[in-house]
Amino acid sequence: MTRQERALRNTVVILAVATLMLGGLLFWSLRAMALLKGDTTENETPDAATAGGLPITDKQWMDELKKKHGHEVLVGMINHIVVEKEAKALGITVTDDEVEQELARTMVGYGSEEQYYAQMQSQLGLSRQEVFAETAYRLTLQTIATDGITIKEADIDTYLDQNTERFTPKRELELSMIKVSSYDEGEQVMDRLEQGENFADLAREVSIDAESRQQGGRLGKVEEDDPFWPEGLLKTAASLDEGDIAGPIQAEDDFAIIRLESIHTQNIPDQKEIRALIRQELALEQAPPLQQVESDLRTKYDVAINIDNSLQD
Repeated sequence: MTRQERALRNTVVILAVATLMLGGLLFWSLRAMALLKGDTTENETPDAATAGGLPITDKQWMDELKKKHGHEVLVGMINHIVVEKEAKALGITVTDDEVEQELARTMVGYGSEEQYYAQMQSQLGLSRQEVFAETAYRLTLQTIATDGITIKEADIDTYLDQNTERFTPKRELELSMIKVSSYDEGEQVMDRLEQGENFADLAREVSIDAESRQQGGRLGKVEEDDPFWPEGLLKTAASLDEGDIAGPIQAEDDFAIIRLESIHTQNIPDQKEIRALIRQELALEQAPPLQQVESDLRTKYDVAINIDNSLQD
């Protein structure tokens, strides 16, 4: 699996979590039930919002959510129940350590753990605890899907021989960047930096890269041969000493001034963990799609859905 493939894998993981995220609406459903029963605290209001002086009650809000997403949320809740039942029947347990290891693999390509969780919160509305819970669910589902599939040691050896680069330690460059529209603007930034202006403050002032500008130009960690970054920029960065600044450097249609914050070498899992990871991946290739596994489990455990799905938009 190349770094490009790992990045795509992470995207697939995010999309899977986004689908499961609808389950979070359950909490709001429970809150709405409490409101309808009158079980509210003194600080709670029966109105979810007001617009132009007109209220939108929690009940109106929840009715709309139920209408638009009720079936998906219900199926998600059912899936969690039947997967848990099947895991107990098969004696499958996913440990916290296994979840943490999977999360660490999912975070590859993010600048830091904090950046990963911030993105999960901003893009998917998931807290750290919810990401952990959904990762545990996904690992449990995968283990159920691959139960009974045997992968030979020779197959793992072949995979390792064909994918040696995947488990070769890579240097990661922790970078900060100020991006500008023209070479002349880049020269002006370099002049200001040489006069002693603060890099982070200058990035917030003039950088046209919206995401890194908010972080004072910080990009986080980037592999030194990451194919998603301009080759010339990474070669220049790799030649710097920590704390050095270089630029302006052509970065597609724009120009960048970069500072090398630090250099890191990735930690590679031990052979036992690597082989377990490959075994699981090869088994998943032979397993039915996870959505099919969920569907089969709903059938196995006699699921009955008693809502009229035709009422949804």
